[in-house]
Amino acid sequence: MADQAKDGGELPEGARLLEELRTTSGREQVAGWLAEFGREARVDSASRKLAERTGDQIDLGIEDHRLALITWLRAWGCRHLRRADTAMTSAALRGWWEEWGSGLPRDQISLTGLDEEGLVVAGEAYEALRGRPAARRSVKDTDVDVSFGDTAAAKALYALRPRVFPPWDERIRLSFGPPGGGAAYVRLLHLSAAALDGLGARLGVAVGDLPFVLGRPASTPPKLIDELLLIKVGHGR
Repeated sequence: MADQAKDGGELPEGARLLEELRTTSGREQVAGWLAEFGREARVDSASRKLAERTGDQIDLGIEDHRLALITWLRAWGCRHLRRADTAMTSAALRGWWEEWGSGLPRDQISLTGLDEEGLVVAGEAYEALRGRPAARRSVKDTDVDVSFGDTAAAKALYALRPRVFPPWDERIRLSFGPPGGGAAYVRLLHLSAAALDGLGARLGVAVGDLPFVLGRPASTPPKLIDELLLIKVGHGR
């Protein structure tokens, strides 16, 4: 689904970049951006350790899987999830999983295969996780609750269903315009799916084959979106 600029203005940067990916960006150009990401990215040992502990099938009903995901989230920059609050974070994940885990897309579903009902559920699940108290923070000698927040919620969903959900950091999120939340995340899913469909059609390959064609075979299609945005947001055209 192509995004539309509001009030005749320009698209927000993130939406513009995905629209260009959908309609005009060439294979060599995209592969070059992704190669740049590969040069800058460190070896993701955290994801390898997460897979080793969970067997590539995370079940947050299992305590060790919750602890493995929390460790991974911290390694991926979610430092507000303090080690001292691990029990609180684990309990929050368990409660959310009990409510939303069965409604997440099945493993064989991809982002471009997610229907409207699936998108609605994804937005609701994301909103429920982002707002759940998960840690504490000291403010003027008083501990206050801190929620998972947008970044940790998106990264957790990516870890759970990497073929469906892209992660997003604050810099990327803000490039789509405020505010965050479930509606903004669903918008990202719409735009990302449209970009992948459009790029695949123009290159004459299935969306699932894009990581191989573009030189990033270890990435899922949603992770390609994340990598492209991390390279391009704030760097101009």
